Amino acid sequence: MKIRLAGGVVADGRCVWVAGSPGPVHAAEAPAGAAVVLGPAEATDEQVRHAVDELGRLVAAGGVVAAGANVDLGEGFRSARLDGARGDQRDAVLAALRVLGVENAHRLGDRAGFLVALFGPAVTRRVGAAAARAMSEGRWAALHLAVAASDTLGPEQVEQVLALRAPETLTPDGPPSALAHHLRQVLEPVPRPRRLELVLDLWAQVLEHHAGLARRERRLATQSRHDRVGDLRRRRRHDDDELILRWLGTYEGRQPSLAAAARWIPPDAYWSEVLARLLQDALATTALLRTAVAVADHGLEDGLARSAALIRAADAETGRVPTQPTRRVPGLTGLPAHPIAYVHDIHRRLTDGTPHDAKFAGYIRPRLACARDFALLVIETAAELLYDYTDVPERVRQRWARSGLRNWRAGAGYGRPPAAWDGIQPWTAPLLGPEEPLSRRLAASADAAGVEMVGDLLWYADLIDALAELYGHDAARVTPGTGAPWFDHDPPPPDEPLTPRLDSVTLAVSGAAQLVALGGTPPKGVRTWRGLTEGLLAGTAIAEALTGEFAVPALLAALDGTAVPGTGVRFRVARDARTLAEWSEYMGNCIAGSYYLEEARTGRSCLAGLYGEDGTLLVNAELVARRPAARGWRVGEIAARFNNSPDPALEKRFRDWVDTIPGKPADVAAADGAQPDDAPPVRPARKRSASRLIEEAGPALDALARRAWDEEALGTFARLAGTPPEAALTRLRRLGPARLADACRRALDAGAVDLDALWAAGGIRPLTTAVEALDPAVRDRFDGLSLLVDGSPLPKSLRKLVKLPAVADAYALDLVARATRRAIGELANRDDPVIARAIAGRPAEPLLCALTVMVTCRAPAVDLTPVAPPRAVTVPGHPATSLADEDGPWQRAFPLAREMDADTGRFWDAIAEHGLRVPASWLGAGGWPALWSRAHRRER
Repeated sequence: MKIRLAGGVVADGRCVWVAGSPGPVHAAEAPAGAAVVLGPAEATDEQVRHAVDELGRLVAAGGVVAAGANVDLGEGFRSARLDGARGDQRDAVLAALRVLGVENAHRLGDRAGFLVALFGPAVTRRVGAAAARAMSEGRWAALHLAVAASDTLGPEQVEQVLALRAPETLTPDGPPSALAHHLRQVLEPVPRPRRLELVLDLWAQVLEHHAGLARRERRLATQSRHDRVGDLRRRRRHDDDELILRWLGTYEGRQPSLAAAARWIPPDAYWSEVLARLLQDALATTALLRTAVAVADHGLEDGLARSAALIRAADAETGRVPTQPTRRVPGLTGLPAHPIAYVHDIHRRLTDGTPHDAKFAGYIRPRLACARDFALLVIETAAELLYDYTDVPERVRQRWARSGLRNWRAGAGYGRPPAAWDGIQPWTAPLLGPEEPLSRRLAASADAAGVEMVGDLLWYADLIDALAELYGHDAARVTPGTGAPWFDHDPPPPDEPLTPRLDSVTLAVSGAAQLVALGGTPPKGVRTWRGLTEGLLAGTAIAEALTGEFAVPALLAALDGTAVPGTGVRFRVARDARTLAEWSEYMGNCIAGSYYLEEARTGRSCLAGLYGEDGTLLVNAELVARRPAARGWRVGEIAARFNNSPDPALEKRFRDWVDTIPGKPADVAAADGAQPDDAPPVRPARKRSASRLIEEAGPALDALARRAWDEEALGTFARLAGTPPEAALTRLRRLGPARLADACRRALDAGAVDLDALWAAGGIRPLTTAVEALDPAVRDRFDGLSLLVDGSPLPKSLRKLVKLPAVADAYALDLVARATRRAIGELANRDDPVIARAIAGRPAEPLLCALTVMVTCRAPAVDLTPVAPPRAVTVPGHPATSLADEDGPWQRAFPLAREMDADTGRFWDAIAEHGLRVPASWLGAGGWPALWSRAHRRER
């Protein structure tokens, strides 16, 4: 019997075996792509068993893909794979070489043969020698990239790739054939001489990313694995109580009465000590953090030597506060209440001549291991103390704020440049009063340490910067408008959809290929990988690809989150393009490409992910309907990460499960336009082409969109995005719902925009206005124009229409406006303080009504207060209003509430059960009547 092998080869005249139980069996019934043994028909059972065992060892070490390399298994037997295997011959040869090594490469046959399989027919001797060196030195990541890049680079360029070096942590991902395919997509539009520059720069970028990850891991390894902030907080609270009792005893005797304690007013000296302790704690913690970083980067001996001046400067700060003996408190942690105790211990050991042996290391390292916990507690304490000065006498505050830090700076230096420091205005301004910021004072003096004052709070930024360095960052990220601590010591990487990841070369290239598939174009003259990806992302086609939802069939949508029987994985359905972008970014595939997007938008296929029990995405799959649709569903494509084959057992169980999913009933399928297999072909109605749509509707719509354009709304969105107006809409469209809500919260909190202006901008819909103003006859001829105004996925003809300049801008503004309204609703739904503060002032009446209807319908799990009793239709206030009045403010608010994801269909059920409700945080003095009166007066 002839058996077809991978690559189209037919095993004619030879026998094929696979491993079976209890021994080798013929491969006639083996699954597609299975690893097999090829051998002579006259072979003995013992010879076959030996060859199958050898194949098992090869597959165990190199994966089933290695079997496709035609490896010599001895006694005339060779490895192979049955037809249906993924990838090509270079995948198999490279996998087998990793198992065999250079010394056993002869088992692959002629050297020239396997080099051609790896690098193509243009391979040279120099490339072969460079590849041998890379293999012998274990530089498999460089070899993997060179094999893939050989399709797009010349032999001399491939030699340079083969010479690349990397740490052992950089390992190849996925088959080289998949990487080669993506490299061709990305690099073919780039001139050949410039391709090598991009590949080498990509390699450098990936190495830099891995170095950053290793640095972070190494530095955090100096810290305790247990979170001890809670223990330290309780220890500090006990110490604060002891401080109060000590001062109280000084003034009222050792055992003051309760009345005397209640009447006691802390003297200035008490508050001076509290503020001095805060500063001392911050400086000592900064020293511990920086020392821990130095030890992680340079080793204990060198790191301590580099930090000696810093430790000495911090130890000298003990003079700021009266030193109390460190003693254990029963029931509390053994850690000291203040970090200065550990700084003093380290300084004493560094200067007492103690040998720097293992005992010395065992003394120092535990004292550095709690630096992070001290830092988090000090930051928390600073926020509590600096936010509310009401208890601290002004003279004490100013005396403390105007003290200097010259001695500290002599040993610690500066992290952030003082010439660029303007302080933290909500805290600095009350402390320093009329004093100019440090940056301006330095304009008249070059002596930063001489003019810096405690009230500048640069020491506070230094503390959070030192904590950020411990987490592997260069400095903390400023987060204006967010409140304390004003800085993020461990900022997450930018969450830009479709931005190629640098976790590996394969992920970076597959992400760039994804952008090319979506219409991105490499910029001319680009020489760096970053410049290439930024140019690809800049195209409007990328932002358009992330809009709209998919037409997921109801039967499959109902199964979202279902466990696949017998597998331990869960079935998840992609409902929008953003989900596909996230999947593609992690999986290193092109599931977010234009083909899959179009198929999912139209409902012709359903794209899914299979998640493991730990929440890891394991597999992507495409489900397509059988014909006729009543027959159910089948798996069209399925692949694991980097387009590898999924686990065979998982794939089989998943396919079996999909086979059981029912299809559309015949009457529903017929209503949807589906035709049975035996129905005669029906000539479809002639569709209007995209060109006719653009010709007939384009010019008028373009002119109307220009007329409806609103610069004021664009200015509001620019302040929200923190960008120039021309970049604002693109920036906001790339934010997901959660990040857009956070951006709204920060902008509202910082005062960059106010809620009324943001709400008003969310109501500006220039494209909606333009479509409504079109000639009714044009709208009737092209009824699909309504899809432009409701956020629905756009068919290809409309996507071409919205590329017209004015239409594209108006469409983008419409999308951002709708998303902003939803973001405001989300903030109100979770009772965010920025919404509560804005509503408690004098809100616009439509805004107040819309948010109230939304909250009543969605019934969030926050503290809600009824403003009208259950089943009541009349809403109290001046003037009183009726919920049922068709022309009243409440009925007009229903469409606005629906824009914020409120199901207004359950409004009357909610009124019957709970009445009209709002968050309690919205109501100040006078309650709802006062709030409604203010909103109504504003409308008059």
